[in-house]
Amino acid sequence: MNRNRTLSAGIRALPHVPEAVKDIKAWLFFLTAAAVFYLVVPPLFFIFSASLISDQGPGAGAVTLEHYGSIIGSLSQFGTLIWNSLIFSLGSAAGALLLGMLLAWLAERSDAPFRSVAYVTAFISFGIPGIVKVIGWILLLGPEAGLINVAARDLTGIFPVFDLFSMSGMILVEALLWAPVVFLLMATPFRSLDPSLEDAAVVSGSNNWQAFRRVTLPLALPSVLAVLILTFVRSLEAFEIPALVGLPAGIEVLTTKIYLQVTGGFLPRYGEASAYAVFLMGLVAVVLVFYHKVTGQTYKFTTVTGKGYRPRRVELGRWRWVGGILLLTLPLVQILPLAALIWSSLLPYLQPPSSQALAQLSLANYSSAFRDVSIVRAILNSLIVSLSAATATALLTFVVAWLVVRTNFSTRWLLDQVATVPLVFPGLVMGVAVLKMYLTLPIPVYGTIWIIVLAFLARYLPYGVRFSYAGLLSIHRELEESSAACGGSWGQTARKILIPLMLPSLFAGWIYVFLITIRELSVALLLYSSGSQVVSVTIWELWENGRVGELAAFSLVITAGTVLLALIFQRLARRHSLEI
Repeated sequence: MNRNRTLSAGIRALPHVPEAVKDIKAWLFFLTAAAVFYLVVPPLFFIFSASLISDQGPGAGAVTLEHYGSIIGSLSQFGTLIWNSLIFSLGSAAGALLLGMLLAWLAERSDAPFRSVAYVTAFISFGIPGIVKVIGWILLLGPEAGLINVAARDLTGIFPVFDLFSMSGMILVEALLWAPVVFLLMATPFRSLDPSLEDAAVVSGSNNWQAFRRVTLPLALPSVLAVLILTFVRSLEAFEIPALVGLPAGIEVLTTKIYLQVTGGFLPRYGEASAYAVFLMGLVAVVLVFYHKVTGQTYKFTTVTGKGYRPRRVELGRWRWVGGILLLTLPLVQILPLAALIWSSLLPYLQPPSSQALAQLSLANYSSAFRDVSIVRAILNSLIVSLSAATATALLTFVVAWLVVRTNFSTRWLLDQVATVPLVFPGLVMGVAVLKMYLTLPIPVYGTIWIIVLAFLARYLPYGVRFSYAGLLSIHRELEESSAACGGSWGQTARKILIPLMLPSLFAGWIYVFLITIRELSVALLLYSSGSQVVSVTIWELWENGRVGELAAFSLVITAGTVLLALIFQRLARRHSLEI
C-alpha cells in the first residue's frame, strides 16, 4: 500500500518537469528561429527591394521596374550574358565530371596504383584558395608571359600554345578546380556498387568497357546527374575565374556583371546589380529544384543489400600503370600552379627560367610581404573572421538540427526550410544583399570585419546544418531521455552528451566552414573596407597592383597553413567516414 501511494505521488509530480522542459524548448526554438530568420530573410528582402527601387535621378526612392526594364530592353546584351554564363557553367561541369568520374572509377573500381596519392591530393585541394590556383594558371598559360607559353615559343616557335584569356581557358581552369571535388563525390557511389552485377555482365560475354557502359554507369546515373548539377550550380556562382580570366578577354557572365554594376562606375548601381542578382538567384533556384528531384529518387538504384556484398577491383592488366599515371593528374594540376607561384615568389619580376633568372633568386619578396602591416593585418582579420564564422555556424546549426529532429513543434519544418534558403544565394549576391542591408539598418557593423562574419554565417548555414544532421541522427534519443530523467537540464544534456558524441561531425563542419571562408573572395570583396581586408581580398589587391612577387610569397605561406588544416580534415573524414 505504501509503495502504491509513493508511486502515485511520483506520477502526479511528473507533469511539472515536462512543462519546464517544454518552456525551455519553446524559448530555444523562438531564439533560434529569430537568429536564423534575421540572417536569411532581411538579405533576401533587401536584394528584392533594391531591384524594385530607383536609386538615381529625381525619382530616387520610388518603386519602379526600370532596372528590370533596362536589362530586358538590352535583350541582345542580356542574352549574351546568359549564354556566356550557361556555356561556362555547362562546359566546366562536364569537364570536371568527366575527369573526376574517370579518376574516381580508377581509384575505387580498378587495381591502378597511386590511389592514396589521389585521395590525399583531393583533400589538400580544399586548402588551396581558389584565387591562388587561378593566378597560378595565369602565370603558366597567360598569352603574353605565361611560363608554359614562353617555354613553348623558345622550343618550337609557336606562340602562344594556349590562350588562357578565352572561354575555353575559363572552362579549362574551372574544370580543373572542380575535378578533385567531383572525384571525392563520385568515389562513394563507385565504392558502393555491388561488383556481382559487373561479374554477371562479364560472364555473359561483355568486356570491362561494355560492363562499365551498360552496368556501372547506368547504376551510378543518379550520382552522376547530381554531381553534374551541383558542379553546374557552383560554376554558375563562380567569380574568381570569370573576373581574373574572363574580364581581360572581354567575356562577362552574370557574377562579373553584378560586380561591375557595384564597383565599375562613379556611383554604385545597386538597383541594376540587384536585378541581375535576382535573375541569377532564380536560375540557381530552378537548377537546385531539379537537383533535389534527382537526388530524391536514388533509392530506385540501390544495389547493396543484406545479401553477400563483396567489393572487387577490375584488373586492368597492361593498362594498370596507364591508370596510375592518370590518377597522378590530380596532384599534377595542384602542383603546376603552385610551382609557378614558387618560381615567381623568388624573383623580382616574372620571367622564364634561365641562367640570368637563377642568379636573381632570393627571399626578398617574402621579407617584403610580411613587413607590410596591411598584409599582416589581413592574416589576423582572416583568422578572426573564419574562426568566428566557423564557430558560430557550428553552434547555431547544432541547435537548428536538434530542434528540427528532436522536437515536435508544428513549425519546425519552416525553420528547416529557411535554413536552406542561402543555397540559392551565390557568394556575390550574398555580398550585395548584406551590403544593402547594413547600409540601411542602423546596426554598426558596416566597415568592420563583423559584417563579413555575419555574411559568412548566413551563406554557409545550410552546410553546417548538413553536418549537424549527420551527427545527430546517429544518436538515439534515449540518451537524452535518460539525462532528463536524472534531472539534467537541456544545456547539461547538450554539453555532456550530445556535443561530445557529435564532436566528429561538428568539428568536420567547423573545419569545412573555416577552410571555405578563409579562401572566399566574392562575399568579402564587396564588404571589406580599409583596415578590414581579409586574405583573399589582399591577394586580389596585390594582383590588381601588379605586385606579383609579394603576392606569390604571401599566397604560398597562406596555402601552407590552410593545406595543413585540410589534411586534418582528411584524417578526420577517414577516421569517422565523413563525407564532404
